[in-house]
Amino acid sequence: MLGAGAGGLAACGFTPALREGGGATAVNGATVYNVPEGRLGFELRASLQSRMGKAGENSVYLLTADLVMTQTGLVITQDSDTTRYVVRGQSIWTLDGPSDFEALGGTVEAMSAYSATGSVYATRAARRDTEARVARELGERIWVEIAARLGLEEARFYGFDSFQGLPAATGPDAGD
Repeated sequence: MLGAGAGGLAACGFTPALREGGGATAVNGATVYNVPEGRLGFELRASLQSRMGKAGENSVYLLTADLVMTQTGLVITQDSDTTRYVVRGQSIWTLDGPSDFEALGGTVEAMSAYSATGSVYATRAARRDTEARVARELGERIWVEIAARLGLEEARFYGFDSFQGLPAATGPDAGD
């Protein structure tokens, strides 16, 4: 059953964006990261590097991402104590490259929650852990957008304008 589905995808021109030489692999090891300093910037950078690799000597891409975190009380007791908090994160990012590269950009959002406990220290630790999770998730979401968009650009280059796999009238395989 799986083989038939994969065969159908291959017949329509589908190629995985993350395959060796695929569109999304172009940024691997070739990207410099411009992210905020500090603990949460470190988490964002680590998440991006786990997917895209560390910048190499000949890096030609620049990924710039900001990071904004907010916290909101979610559960308030009858005594007006907040016992659960939601941490929301947002990152506006851009990926620039060589002169023939069309810059990419977007906004990603993520959220997570934590419970306040009787201990101030434990509550602070829970908040820090939650903020770190959100920063890592933002990195993952940035990577997914980059991979999807670079993979789509590669598909268009090879003559596929949509996910239905209909060849375009132009392109290297159009039979010009």
